[in-house]
Amino acid sequence: MKKLYYGEISPCSLPSPTTKRYKEATHEVEQLKKEILAKYPGSNELIEKFEDAIHITAACEGLQDFERGFSLRVKFMKPIYINIYAA
Repeated sequence: MKKLYYGEISPCSLPSPTTKRYKEATHEVEQLKKEILAKYPGSNELIEKFEDAIHITAACEGLQDFERGFSLRVKFMKPIYINIYAA
């Protein structure tokens, strides 16, 4: 399942969301990062470590959500296939 999620079986069509809300949020993140760097010069390395940790947690959450969604779909489809092939 991880291979499917990470695009090893079928390439992902979009590497990141393209919604207006996503674009606004990424812009806000960049603005906040600039404000922090202006207020605390020399904190760039710490900010990068923080961003890396956030990306890792988001990737783990995304994988878990994908696995749950995939499993849920299988649970919904199982009775349908049973009825189709049992008839």
